[in-house]
Amino acid sequence: MPATPRIDELLEAVIDGYEHVIRHASELQRTLARGVPFEPVRSLLNATADLTRDIAAVQLSGARWLLDS
Repeated sequence: MPATPRIDELLEAVIDGYEHVIRHASELQRTLARGVPFEPVRSLLNATADLTRDIAAVQLSGARWLLDS
């Protein structure tokens, strides 16, 4: 049974909200990395920002694919 347009709009809004939160979380990690004077910690924060972004991209892609099908 296909989802009604109203449910599709709600799901799209939830997905967009999740994307927004993840973008800000990654930006926060990068901002913290710029403020840390110790290189190992800075690199780790930048790596976790990349990982957060990449994992979320896979999740969002799958969610949008499911929503479109």
